[in-house]
Amino acid sequence: MTQALILAAGIGSRLRPLTHDRPKALVPLGGSPLIAHALDSLVEAGVKRAVVVTGHCGEALEAWLTRRSDLDVETVDNPVYAITSTLSSLAAAAHLIDEDFLLIDGGLAFEPAIVSRLLGPGTRVAVDPAPPLDDAVQVAVEGERIIAIGKRLPASFSPIGASIGMAKIDLDVGDRLFVVARRLLDAGGAQLSYESAFERLIADGEVFEMADVTGLRWVEIDDHADLQRATAFFAAG
Repeated sequence: MTQALILAAGIGSRLRPLTHDRPKALVPLGGSPLIAHALDSLVEAGVKRAVVVTGHCGEALEAWLTRRSDLDVETVDNPVYAITSTLSSLAAAAHLIDEDFLLIDGGLAFEPAIVSRLLGPGTRVAVDPAPPLDDAVQVAVEGERIIAIGKRLPASFSPIGASIGMAKIDLDVGDRLFVVARRLLDAGGAQLSYESAFERLIADGEVFEMADVTGLRWVEIDDHADLQRATAFFAAG
């Protein structure tokens, strides 16, 4: 696995005032910008290239990314980031993805071992059974195969955990994922997350498997409480 797609266009409104004049990706965490921790973990896991989707304060993020010399970084702007969600950011990068890739939420900090759990054939979503499910992207499975994913699952599905905001997408599935994303956006789905495209592909019979990351360290940073937890996470080494 040599390529990652990081969705870092969002406004980060729940981290204000820290995000008034900077993207969430550049919010300080343990002495470095948030995105630096993700990139460090990717490099340690052997990833050579990262595509980063920018939006809010995108010029500042692009300028910071030019300092990275340990991997090839390419950026693409989501010009409608302020009125859309992650599905739009995913679609913005379609023309830059030409192999299997890791799809990563821009607010995620994680240890390199999570990448290892995702490697192998097929498409896999990193799932942690531990976190509370109230505001999480819930996942239901049969065996290792994901049968439902989303913030609100139908009553007929019993969630076993939450997606941490990271998946390994193989090239063939990726091609179909981008097509479905564009169709959903063209049908008025500006506010949809990329998991909506996952849901559509799963309903059509595409195989998405769960990669259990129990015991591995990760934090999805959406608000100040998350940032405090992440600070403690990195202070603990």
